[in-house]
Amino acid sequence: MKDPRLKERLSKNLMAWPDITAFCFELRKSFLKSRYNSMNDKNLTKKLFAEIVANKEKNWISKRHS
Repeated sequence: MKDPRLKERLSKNLMAWPDITAFCFELRKSFLKSRYNSMNDKNLTKKLFAEIVANKEKNWISKRHS
């Protein structure tokens, strides 16, 4: 990368990624909590990770067959 401004911008974007991911995670978990209000935080987290894995597997399978 020759443009130092581009490098700085990309670096800032990359550094923001964990915060954005954590925000999205908490947002989805809040939605799940509204649907499954009796579920505790640990189980909500497990459900969320299971959703993520299922969606990734679905995407991988669809890419293999395209």
